[in-house]
Amino acid sequence: MVNQLNEWLLVASGLLFVIQGICWLAFSRLTMARIEREITKNGSHRPAGWDSIGYRALSYARAIAFPLGFWNSKTDPLIDVEIVRQFASPFDRTLSRIFLFSGYTFLVVVVITAFRLGAW
Repeated sequence: MVNQLNEWLLVASGLLFVIQGICWLAFSRLTMARIEREITKNGSHRPAGWDSIGYRALSYARAIAFPLGFWNSKTDPLIDVEIVRQFASPFDRTLSRIFLFSGYTFLVVVVITAFRLGAW
């Protein structure tokens, strides 16, 4: 029974990893790219010139999904939160919530799996 639970957790971790990757790509291409085009079309400069590991997508997602406050600071170092929120559509809000939920779920399952397998 214990081994079967461990196997299910490993499979769930793998599936959530793939889902998170798909969500990350979809959010980056569908939401983030469109918002950046709108920002530059509006006459502002692009929020971040270079993002080596894709962290900017998380900043965009937090800026769109969460209200201003503890989880979403107006002083984000990578982006201008108010401008990003201005150009976000209801579809962008939904996609950012799915993206963040899939990422947080993946992290929780990976931590539980690591504890179950004795990695920590």
